[in-house]
Amino acid sequence: MLEREQAAIAATLLKGPDHLPAGLFAGDEAAVLRGLRVHANTISHARLVALEETFPRTRDYLGDAAFNRLSRSFVEGGGAEGLALFDIGRDFAGWLDDPLAADVARVEWAWLESYNAAEAAPLRLADLAGQDEAALLGTTVRLHSAARIVTLTSDAAPIVDSAFASGTAALLVARPDAEVRLFALHAADDAALDLAKEFSTLGNLIARLAEVHPDGGAAIAALIDAGAFERF
Repeated sequence: MLEREQAAIAATLLKGPDHLPAGLFAGDEAAVLRGLRVHANTISHARLVALEETFPRTRDYLGDAAFNRLSRSFVEGGGAEGLALFDIGRDFAGWLDDPLAADVARVEWAWLESYNAAEAAPLRLADLAGQDEAALLGTTVRLHSAARIVTLTSDAAPIVDSAFASGTAALLVARPDAEVRLFALHAADDAALDLAKEFSTLGNLIARLAEVHPDGGAAIAALIDAGAFERF
C-alpha cells in the first residue's frame, strides 16, 4: 500500500496533477495541489543547492546569475530526474554549451567521485625500495579505485587551478589518503593510466610511457607518488 502511494506521489510530481489518484490526500483539490506545489518547490530548491555545492568552480567561472539559470534549466528540464541529491550532478557537464564550463564541471564531478570512492591502499615508492630490477618491473598494479582521468576538450586547466599551465590536456584526480588532489598529465601519462585500468606490470607501464615520454622511469615514479595505483 505504502509503495503504491509513494509511486502515485512521484508520478504526480513528475507528470502533473492529472496523475494524482482521488482520495490519496485529505482536503479539497485546491489544498492538495498547494501542498504538492510546496513539496515540489522544496525538492527543486534542494537540487539547486546541491548543484551549487557540487560545482563551486563552475559557478565562479560562469557567475552566479548564469549558473543559477543553467542549473534551474537542468533541473526543470529533467536532467536530475530519478537521481538522489548526491548524484544529481552526474550529467550536468553535458548540459553546458560552454566547453570551458563543461570541462570545469567534469573535473569537479571527478573530484566528487574520487572523494566518495572506496578505500584502497595505494602503491608507494617505499614499497619498491630494495627490489631488484626484475621484481620491480614485474610488480602488478592497477589504477587506484579513487583515481579519475579527465581528458580536457578546452583550455580549462588554469580555471580549475591557476597552478596548471595553459594547454594542459588532461588531469589526474587522485585520493591515495584523505585528501583529493589534482595533477596535470602528460599525454604519455594518460595512455599509461588507461592501460592500468586493467591489471598491468610496472614494466609494461614504463614501456608505454617510454614510447613518447623522455623519461618513462621518472614519469611512473611521479604517478606512483601521486597515488595513481593500487598494488596486487
